[in-house]
Amino acid sequence: MKKLFLLLAALLCLGLVGCDQDYRNHRAERGKPKISVSESIVTVRRQPAPNIIILPDGQMKIDEILIPLNAEQKQMLQTMFGKLQVLRQNTLVAAPADPNMQPVKIVPPEGMQVIPPDLVQTIPEFKDYTETFGNIVADRR
Repeated sequence: MKKLFLLLAALLCLGLVGCDQDYRNHRAERGKPKISVSESIVTVRRQPAPNIIILPDGQMKIDEILIPLNAEQKQMLQTMFGKLQVLRQNTLVAAPADPNMQPVKIVPPEGMQVIPPDLVQTIPEFKDYTETFGNIVADRR
């Protein structure tokens, strides 16, 4: 009986170690700097910095605070938002179904610039978020 108990305890420990690794991998992936494109907003995430939210009309929020932008800046964000939405739709249509609703990496077509090259110069708030520009994901929700 004691041997069976010890064997079950050892198997339980092994199982928990495996779950812990899965959890650590999940947390590491969630913590990566990225641009997340959902149906109604684009979110630029880089921990521990606050999130930048881009709305369809070109408005921008940082931690739910609306940032005043001029017409040129709003137009730039509106165009970027539109391109990202088209890529999101194309990516999700081509992606296999996922019951866990995990995000799907967006790979822009060759030659297409989704992020304007002068974004940081035009809107300085993006200066600390440049590492997110290479990791764009389509949110399934």
